[in-house]
Amino acid sequence: MIMRAAGPADAAAIAGLLAASWRDAYAALLPPALLAGKRDRLLPEWQALLAAPPGIIRVAEEAGVLHGMAALWLRGEDAYLDSLHVAPSGRGGGLGRRLLAEAMWEAVAAGARRASLRVIEGNDGAIRFYTRLGGRVGAPEAGEVAGHPVRLLRLHFDDLSALVLAAR
Repeated sequence: MIMRAAGPADAAAIAGLLAASWRDAYAALLPPALLAGKRDRLLPEWQALLAAPPGIIRVAEEAGVLHGMAALWLRGEDAYLDSLHVAPSGRGGGLGRRLLAEAMWEAVAAGARRASLRVIEGNDGAIRFYTRLGGRVGAPEAGEVAGHPVRLLRLHFDDLSALVLAAR
């Protein structure tokens, strides 16, 4: 498995990976209509993001097939994990941890010291994943996904170096 920086040519593969991951992870949390056609709605967004990345976007690829991706945005000493997705068939094998460790290590090198992310309330697998790595769960907050109201949990990592070590 090759871990590398994502580029503009990866937009379609990232949109496809995210759509498959969302259909699998959020089937019980979001309406089917929102999950249908997700790839086509994500493609223009990722084309724009990859044209001028606001942070670090890493992909895991093997034989030309994308198996996972991590995207985080940098804001001074803070890193915001926007996306961490592994293809449904590849979950549970450590790829998510490896991607997270690589992306966060780059963030540390860029001066980040803390990290946060948001998870849809009820996404218990993701919450367990991040809390096992030292994430601290904050209070629920109102949010929305494509106009659909959801409850979100913000997770905080006060020491990014400790997160990198835990993920490795």
